[in-house]
Amino acid sequence: MARKKIIHTTVEDKLNHKLTVLLKEWAGQSGFFGYKDMDFEQVLALVNTAGWKTELDDSDPAVRAVRMVKEDTVKKAKFILDEKGRVIKID
Repeated sequence: MARKKIIHTTVEDKLNHKLTVLLKEWAGQSGFFGYKDMDFEQVLALVNTAGWKTELDDSDPAVRAVRMVKEDTVKKAKFILDEKGRVIKID
């Protein structure tokens, strides 16, 4: 099966794509189902259920920070854009 290369036109598109992939990964680890075909808004709504609270910080256009909390469990990640235009996950 061939993979299609996804081309993003803006910085926000790149960051939002990486964030969507991460949220889908977290949804799978947290026991949610049906997330694979969802877009960003749908996945974000899904991971805000079942006692989880997901906070997204997109105040800086070149940085995305996300934090997912349920009781004592905390998942967090931060994405930035490097000088070559690649999205990098930092902690």
